[in-house]
Amino acid sequence: CVFLLISAWGRAAAATYLVGFLILVICFALAIIAFAIDTLRFNFIRGIGGLCFLAAVFSIMGLVIYPVKFSSEIDMTGINMFSWAYGFGWTTAIMEICLGFFFCCLPNYEDQILGNVKPTYFYSSP
Repeated sequence: CVFLLISAWGRAAAATYLVGFLILVICFALAIIAFAIDTLRFNFIRGIGGLCFLAAVFSIMGLVIYPVKFSSEIDMTGINMFSWAYGFGWTTAIMEICLGFFFCCLPNYEDQILGNVKPTYFYSSP
């Protein structure tokens, strides 16, 4: 069993993924605050989306460093598979990208969400 944090690449992968996680926690807190206060509702949403993209970049950097260096420096004997945590990390990165798109596109529909648009009815005359 090899402890990965003794090597520089192990610490780099852990640090970049941790930075991405911390940015994601900040995004979550800002989203709660932005949706809880009416005057801030749609002012900070695009900034939160940008932070989600930044968190995804850091997470993907950590998720790419880890398998590349792991497979090149550690002897592969027997069955070597990445654990469920690696798949969970990729799921988190994909969700960060999707949340970034969601938060960036949400202000375009502000009037529809708040109910300020008169509904249009489509009907045909007999």
